[in-house]
Amino acid sequence: MADTFILADNARVRYAAGSIMYFAQGIPLGLLSIAIPVWLASQGVGAGDIGSYLAVIVLPWALKLLAGPVMDRYEFLPMGRRRPWVIGAQLGLSLALLALTLVERPAEQLGLLMLIGVFINSFGATQDVAVDGMSIDLTPVREQGRLNAFMSFGKAIGWASTAAVTGVLLTTFGLGTTAIIASAVSALGLFVILFVLEHEGERILPWTKGTATPVHRVETSFRAVMKELNKVLWVRTSLIVMTIMFFYGLVYGYGQALMPIAAVNLFGYTTPQWSQLVATMGLIGAIIALAIGPAIDRMGAKRILLLAIALLAIHAFLIAQTQHLWQNTLYVRSMLSIWIAMLPVVMVASLALAMAICKSVNSATQFAIYMSVANFGHAAGSKTYGVVAEKSDYVQSYTMLSVLIVAMIIVLLFHRHHHHPDSGPRGSDGSKRERPRHTIGVGGNEAGVFWSGAMRCPKCRADMEPVEHEGTEVDRCTICNGIWFDAGELDVLKDKLAAAAIDIGDGKAGKRSKASDRYQCPRCGGAMVGVVDPRQTHIWYETCSSCSGSYLDAGELRDLSTVTIADFFRDLATPERKR
Repeated sequence: MADTFILADNARVRYAAGSIMYFAQGIPLGLLSIAIPVWLASQGVGAGDIGSYLAVIVLPWALKLLAGPVMDRYEFLPMGRRRPWVIGAQLGLSLALLALTLVERPAEQLGLLMLIGVFINSFGATQDVAVDGMSIDLTPVREQGRLNAFMSFGKAIGWASTAAVTGVLLTTFGLGTTAIIASAVSALGLFVILFVLEHEGERILPWTKGTATPVHRVETSFRAVMKELNKVLWVRTSLIVMTIMFFYGLVYGYGQALMPIAAVNLFGYTTPQWSQLVATMGLIGAIIALAIGPAIDRMGAKRILLLAIALLAIHAFLIAQTQHLWQNTLYVRSMLSIWIAMLPVVMVASLALAMAICKSVNSATQFAIYMSVANFGHAAGSKTYGVVAEKSDYVQSYTMLSVLIVAMIIVLLFHRHHHHPDSGPRGSDGSKRERPRHTIGVGGNEAGVFWSGAMRCPKCRADMEPVEHEGTEVDRCTICNGIWFDAGELDVLKDKLAAAAIDIGDGKAGKRSKASDRYQCPRCGGAMVGVVDPRQTHIWYETCSSCSGSYLDAGELRDLSTVTIADFFRDLATPERKR
């Protein structure tokens, strides 16, 4: 197979494959969560039943964190570490969509529709976990932000186009024909991944020729992970963040059930009109959410989230109190558009708030728990609206929405997160710098988040594990034993005892690794600059121009901590470093 179809070797293949896989994830989202609810409302299905439907079908996304350990346990390495799971999940997703053809009378077979929705989303959530894992395994740190953007917008285009098209298909041809077309388009994603490999020489299919690429994994017991997780999960800040994430899901799920039902039954929208409005404004909201990232870095996630949800609370309260304007088409369209566009902004700020408190040792599991709490809130919110709608009018329903948002604001006001004053990197001016450990992208009402749970070695791409010496923690590669020092840590650990304890790698292998000195910072993705030690000019290493962290190959810290007569002659023979 040509190199252009190898994920590990070609960035364009990673961008294209990731975008297509996330596009495929957007198909069930646009159909099940956007087009079908408003179509059901137009068929006369009650708000309580639609709320229950939305609450149930989202549950697989709340439980998707369980898929990760299973994927790590069961592998077929001749086809790649993650690719078999992607293929299996995508095939299951395409076939599961066909099951919708069994629903002949949706209004009377809502239970069957919910069961099939759970079945479809189970494959969608599994595919999401597998694609994210494959992206983490194969993508250099410097490319993760770009890949994230491609994948997020691939998903946005997927759900937006699906919502717009299936909204028309449902009213014109019915659910059966719509399901067949959605399944056929989803199958294109399967066709793509069949012709893409993780590494050169692997098998395309189980019965074809190929060999497995060696995979190194650090064995960590479930008990050890949970022990570390319990240290941070049940502290005050974490409990408050979990409450915030639950309320975020509650508000989102409540609004997702309320808005399409009100659009059809109250404001006179047709299924195609609502689907097209959601598609258009959802894409605009995705763009706004991506652009808001720098503001979160400057002002903090809490401030941005407070501002965003305060605007949502005012918005919901205004709709409830302006009943006399509900006949004004322009006013109604504007208010509905604002709601749709604001949701991705609230989501990205909520994710950033949760990510900020995750500890690097168990960040992947910790963050997955926060997302599961949000998804459970989503299910509870949709069900809550179904219950409220049966006992109240639309004014009261919108008022209840504003009350839920205000409750989220109150919880957020209790959030306090202070970083440990002695931990983490510092800038060149000595000021505190937060370690960037993640990238965020938005595709409609979902997010693409890439987080390996460990820093990746810039030389060999293996996981780096934290190593502590007398209260200072550095990161050491589990394969080549290269060492990463955050700003200021190298000066602290230059003594012989520290070097002997930390730098355990083969010095000869480290010298061979020196040939590769052009790479991006594994901590923040910044540019690495060549540095020469002023005391021993034969020692060359690289320092990040942004976060001031440094990377030393195996053996270099031991050499740096010791000055001998041999070093004097080595300095004389070493040429000037050029970059």
